[in-house]
Order: sequence, then structure tokens, then C-alpha cells
Amino acid sequence: MKILQVSNRVPWPLNEGGTIGIYAFTRAFSALGHDVSFYCLDGYKHNTPIKEATEELSKYSKLLIHPIDTDVKWDEALIHILKNKSYNVSRFYNTVFEQELISLLSQNTFDVVQLEGTFVGPYINSIRKHHAGLLAMRMHNVEYEIWERLAANESNPLKSKYLNILARQLKEYEASIIPKVDCIIPVTDDDGQKFRTLHPTRNYFTVPAGIDLDRWSYSPSSTFTKWYHIGSMEWHANREAVEWFIEDIHPLILAENAEYQLSIAGKGIDKSSFPSTKIDVKSFVPDATMYVKQQDVCIVPLKSGSGIRLKILEAMAAGKLVISTTVGAQGIEYENGKHLLIADKPEEFRDIYTKLKSKEIDGQTIIQEARKLIEDKYSTTALAEGQLKYYRDLISS
Repeated sequence: MKILQVSNRVPWPLNEGGTIGIYAFTRAFSALGHDVSFYCLDGYKHNTPIKEATEELSKYSKLLIHPIDTDVKWDEALIHILKNKSYNVSRFYNTVFEQELISLLSQNTFDVVQLEGTFVGPYINSIRKHHAGLLAMRMHNVEYEIWERLAANESNPLKSKYLNILARQLKEYEASIIPKVDCIIPVTDDDGQKFRTLHPTRNYFTVPAGIDLDRWSYSPSSTFTKWYHIGSMEWHANREAVEWFIEDIHPLILAENAEYQLSIAGKGIDKSSFPSTKIDVKSFVPDATMYVKQQDVCIVPLKSGSGIRLKILEAMAAGKLVISTTVGAQGIEYENGKHLLIADKPEEFRDIYTKLKSKEIDGQTIIQEARKLIEDKYSTTALAEGQLKYYRDLISS
């Protein structure tokens, strides 16, 4: 098949779930023998290593990276509120990038154009005019739900009201673009159901985020004292989660046992904003697999968010115990206490640490069951093959 992926981000370096999810399937499509082109935007603020990204992504696709200024400008944000338009989406529209897409589609015929999420929605109409094949949209999150949860967790009433406006605008926008594509590919059944409430008659096919089992080799921990969180702090849900953990949970566990250690890593971290006590902070991790290998317990204390958390699947594959909130673990076919541990309150995180130390919780068995779950259900190549079979069936029908 001849496939074009269109993305609002460059899937490199592999330092956050969204980029990893896109990259993994681009590589899998290529490995399965398909002809892949990849056109993407690159926000100035991300400081993407373009040369490195180009060298890597060109191994699997014909690549175009177009720079764009996606920084929030408050005068434009106000205008969008008054016009009742989603500024979250509009920031990713660029006329030159649109012309580059039109030029590509005018000179080539693709079996499938796959849009990587809501924020490339502004290009749907132009793609439709110049593409006669299948138009699919891979939804990595339910974007409006993320902002609804942020609004619900916000204590400032004015800010909460503003976040609710953004959530409503995103919900209306996502409802408007679903009927413009041939199928929606959510990463969880739960996300798919939410999209069905917006448009029940569209084609939906769930394809979870996949894991490269060679990259995430199994190296199980023998202790459970070194806890870590890895994820971009440029994503509001991660920032909210880390702040909550450090303020409300970290002191409880630290008071419980002096052996406990916490490591926080990810793009956009401001080291000066973190207390020094028992927290190792890294704003850049050159190799996420090596970083995770040196840790024991992956924490995912998300209070908002949507989609599926790749960091959980990666930790499971690598042999690390996962402790997550219910929100953080959504979309994964897990059993609490068998594949991972769920904690939604500070005291629950503390109690898990205590029970791991006393061996009241058998962490080693959980690690083994988690790796088996990844092998059985979340291999990238198998998932990509199933997704492309679904595309072929739609095209033939």
C-alpha cells in the first residue's frame, strides 16, 4: 500500500508518548513492506533536532518537516473565544504546509492518508479535494476530555471557566471533523465510545499503542525503592500529575522509609521549581530505555488525560512495576493487582510502598504478568498489520 501520514508534530526524539506512538507505526508500516510518506509540522518551541530527526525518519518514509509558530498569543486566544472557534486547533494551521500537501497529493496517488489526531483537522478539506483514496484519522486522545478534566481539577473559578470553554470548543470541533473522514482509529475502546457519542455512524476500529519488544527488553527489578516518572512537562496533564505527586504523595512515602528515591525526567522540566530532597530531576534523557532500566517502579499519577499511556506499556515490557491512577491506566486491558497497581489517593501510594517492602504485595509476579500482557496484546508489528488489514477491507468494500 502507498500511505501518507500527516502529523502536527515530529515523532522524534522518542521522549514522550505521542511521538513514540506515531514513530512506532511509521516504522512498522515500512517494515511490513509499504511505501510511506510522512508530512509533519514542527513547532518552534519544541527545539526539534531536525538533522537527527530527518536522518532517522527518512529510513522509513519520504519526509517533509515544516516549521510553524504554535506559541499561544493571548490576543488571538481572546478573538477565538469571541468567535467561538478552537484556538487549540487553529494554532496548527499553516497555508504553506497546506500547499505542500496539495502539491504532494496532486502528483501522487495514495491508498491511504492517515491523519495523526485532531490538530491536523484543518487540512481535511484540502486533502479531500485532492485525494480519492481512504482518509483515516488516528485519534491518540479524546482531546476535549483532557480539557474537561483539567477544568474539573482547577481550583481557580475563572481559569476553570476558561478551560471549560476550550473543552467545549474542542468537543464541537471533533464532532465536526469525524464525518469528514472515512474511519476513526482510536487507541482505546473507551475513547472510541466517546467518539461514537459525537457521531455514531462512522467507521471505528480500535488499535492500541504498540511496543517494540526488541527495544524494550525485559530487565526486571529485584527491589522497589527507586520510583520514577518520565514524560514531557510541556503536556499540561503530566505537569499537573507531577506537581500533585511531589506535593501530596512524595513526602508521605519519604517519611515512611529512607531508602525510597524519586526520579523525574522529561522535556520542559524546570529544575529550579523542584525541592532537592530525594528527587533526581533530569530535563533531558538521551536514552529512555537505559533510564527506565535503572529504575524500579513507574508512577503515572495522572488526574486528567485521555488515550493510552505508552509509558505504562513500556515499563511493563521492561520489567518495571507500574503504579498508576485509574485515569492514567485507562485504555489498557489490565487487572489491578495482577498486571499493575492502582492508587488514586496519596495514602494509597504510600500503602503500596509499605506493602511492597513487607512483601505483602508480590511485585515480582506482577512484573512477570505485565510482560506477558505486553507480549500477547501490544506488539507494534502485529497491531500495525491488523490496522492495515482493516484499511484494505474498507477500500475493497
